[in-house]
Amino acid sequence: MNRPMVTLCAGLSLAFLLTSCRTRQEAAGDKYRKMGDPIHALMQYEEALKRGKLSKEFYKNYTQINIQAMGVRAKEDPTAEFLDILKDTVASLLSQHPDPANQALFVSTLQTIAAQRIKIGSAEAVEGGMRFLQTAEKVGGATGAAAIAQKQVVAAKLKEIENDFREAATAPTAGIVADYKLNKLALMVGGETPEMKDLWSRIRKLNLNTYLMYDNDDVDLGERPDARINKYGVLLGIVKYEPGATATKIQVKAWNGSSGPLRFEGDNFTLIDKDGKAFKPTAKIGGFAKTAKDIIPKGEESKTGGLTFSHPAGTVPAYLEFKSTSGTTRKYLP
Repeated sequence: MNRPMVTLCAGLSLAFLLTSCRTRQEAAGDKYRKMGDPIHALMQYEEALKRGKLSKEFYKNYTQINIQAMGVRAKEDPTAEFLDILKDTVASLLSQHPDPANQALFVSTLQTIAAQRIKIGSAEAVEGGMRFLQTAEKVGGATGAAAIAQKQVVAAKLKEIENDFREAATAPTAGIVADYKLNKLALMVGGETPEMKDLWSRIRKLNLNTYLMYDNDDVDLGERPDARINKYGVLLGIVKYEPGATATKIQVKAWNGSSGPLRFEGDNFTLIDKDGKAFKPTAKIGGFAKTAKDIIPKGEESKTGGLTFSHPAGTVPAYLEFKSTSGTTRKYLP
């Protein structure tokens, strides 16, 4: 007669221990989670984290709620910056507390938000969408989704940029706009793609002797220039470009848009090839600084200087680099 009572009491004691290990905040979070309210559940779980004494199921539930909160917030604004913070938080949680169900939910949520962002079409939204797709693939989503989306984005944007390139025949600043948009596209998709190479080569050839002043009043970008692109205080214009088998000759000038005077010195130029190899000039002629008094005032243009770079056969020049007290400037070559 006593044995069932002992067993029952033991069962009740075990149940009490299992429930008592949850704090009031974690229990409240569980309640909201089961009700389908991830926002309030997340608030309670965050409090539980601060207090400690977490159950063994806590991180599985906490990860799930973070993912669900991402989905809810994305419906309000898929471009919100804190979604990127949530994304990184969940990725970190999954790496520390793996769970197949949460992993699948995370991948699905990332792909949904990515599609919402890409559909908006702005440079920032597309760039953010690509980040979400790339994370989805790293976590374990179907490979190739990011590549497919990238090809679609690149194809659409290249058509638009091609029109700017054509307009440059009658509107010179359209060439600057085309270059800016290609830079934006590269930022969107994480670098220059094979599809971009031909058009960018033609645009760079067009802009060789153009100072790429993206913030010039005559240039209509439709936005404030992105600081990641509009980053050079000193701008270069290439008057003549003669690539050769074992030597490349370049006639170059500079516009001093920096905050102080500029010394235009030939020795401060470097030619960088497609493999990242650097070549210093082997000959210099023309309007380079010869004395300490030879400076270019702020807002003025230098004279043209000639440079010769010797290099091995097969070298493919990528850009010309110039270093001054104002920093490093690059001019990309066709």
